[in-house]
Amino acid sequence: MLKRFINLNIAKYFLISCLASIVDLGISSYLYDITKINYLLACNFGIAVGFLFQYSTGMKFVFKKGNKAKSFAIYLGTFAIGLLLANTTMWTSYNVLNLSFFNSKMMSMLVPFFITYFLRKALLGVNNGGKNKYENALQI
Repeated sequence: MLKRFINLNIAKYFLISCLASIVDLGISSYLYDITKINYLLACNFGIAVGFLFQYSTGMKFVFKKGNKAKSFAIYLGTFAIGLLLANTTMWTSYNVLNLSFFNSKMMSMLVPFFITYFLRKALLGVNNGGKNKYENALQI
């Protein structure tokens, strides 16, 4: 059951996103808490580093390999959409809802997750690992 779940592309994307989020959160928290830079600047720097990690691993394990320049352009475009969503969520939760930096950061990572996955899936396709079309139909 667990192996079947891990073989789903959205599960792979989720695991990769979790690792990228750890990188993002660690860098963002360090920059905000230790260096005392603006919370949005700290978040954006963490997101950018997490994006590079997520791109390299996502293209290897989740999405179809094709034209690298086109794939990177799609990833970068969806990153921009995710960044806009993350910044909007971060600003709203931190300034309007008065949530802590950590809780705001968590919300700003969760909101773009599904949107960017489904955009990338639609634009890049998913790596079906050599499965037949019926097994691929089960991929989320």
